[in-house]
Amino acid sequence: MKELPSDSHPSTTLGVIALHSLATGLTQAVYFAVALMMPLLARKRFDANDWQTVLLTATMPALMVLSIFWGDFLRRVRLRSYLAVHWALVAIPLASAGFAQDFWTLLICYAVACIGVSGWSPVAGELLKGFYGDAKRGRAFGIINTAMFVSWTCVTLGIGYALDVDENAYAIFLPLAGGAYGAGILILRRLVLTTGLQTRRALELKEPFRMRRIVEPVLHMKKILKTDRLFARYEIAFMTYGFGWMICSALLPVLATDKFHMDYTDFAQSTQAVYPLCMLAMTYPMGRIMDRIGPAKMSCLSFGWLTLYPVALLVAKTIFGVGVATVFYGTAMAGVHIGWMLGPVAFAKTNERVGQYVAVHATLVGLRGVVAQGLGMLIYKITGQFGWPLGVAAATFAAASYQMWTLGQRLKREA
Repeated sequence: MKELPSDSHPSTTLGVIALHSLATGLTQAVYFAVALMMPLLARKRFDANDWQTVLLTATMPALMVLSIFWGDFLRRVRLRSYLAVHWALVAIPLASAGFAQDFWTLLICYAVACIGVSGWSPVAGELLKGFYGDAKRGRAFGIINTAMFVSWTCVTLGIGYALDVDENAYAIFLPLAGGAYGAGILILRRLVLTTGLQTRRALELKEPFRMRRIVEPVLHMKKILKTDRLFARYEIAFMTYGFGWMICSALLPVLATDKFHMDYTDFAQSTQAVYPLCMLAMTYPMGRIMDRIGPAKMSCLSFGWLTLYPVALLVAKTIFGVGVATVFYGTAMAGVHIGWMLGPVAFAKTNERVGQYVAVHATLVGLRGVVAQGLGMLIYKITGQFGWPLGVAAATFAAASYQMWTLGQRLKREA
């Protein structure tokens, strides 16, 4: 199959952006709304303890280590086939979780879905690179995410209200979430066909299975980080930030239930609805800023602002105070989210390398997820106070901001 130049893109039409936005809302918005309510559901409906809660919150980031294998798989199959496999490993177990009657069944279904979700980042990066040119990608990403955050907010509030009315409502909304995810994947498969992206994409020759193929993606990740030193520094800064983010993520359900005694609606409104609304307000402006200053400076500013989140959580006395803390979190994470997705896309030199770079990026998320959430809970258990782990989180955000600032200066000198 003949490969076209990497800067060859279809005309960016409103139709492509609209369908891409709809698909992202049906897949990512629905999934993350469900996933972020899972810890509270586990604690209140299935009586999960602190360590079981950490096990649940750590499952998704920890299994992101599999992204590097998804990235290798993406290089060797058609995009439409890849999306079909991804659908099967997310939508089916997500729907099956609706039949769970105990914590461990819920965890197993959720873990299988997370294995599938770890394959989203590589293909999402390639779709962004393939659908939109460099000059428009940040703004297109902002529009798509605006639609996603609206969907996320609505689904989150709906889940919170439904669970307050009946804690067994999860048996209804989890199968619905699986169906929505499948519909979103069908739209993406259609877009890949109608935009001609599939025909512009080079496929590697199929190879017979060898044992080396199991470790080859890991070796390839090491090679990318060794040869692209600027990208490696970008990843180190994101790893530093990620430790703080994981600590806050692990402690939030415990704070919500043990300190503030929130019900499902309180939790949805003060955290999981405020968060996407702030992202909604800031994503498009952040996308325009990203197009001007690049991912390193964008991430530097966002990490610095994010240091206010754990501090605000620590001093919060009421549920309203948690909502204020979430405003700091959501506005900062709008920039982090753009830097997270578009940073690897910018560092990759060709379309075919985007999936590899995003897979490396997502895999390193998994490595910090294995360690950081347990570390945060361990500090809390040893000290018996939220201040110590939240203080560590604030320090890592500040350190990551400084690392991105030095990288931005390096990129500016080399431009």
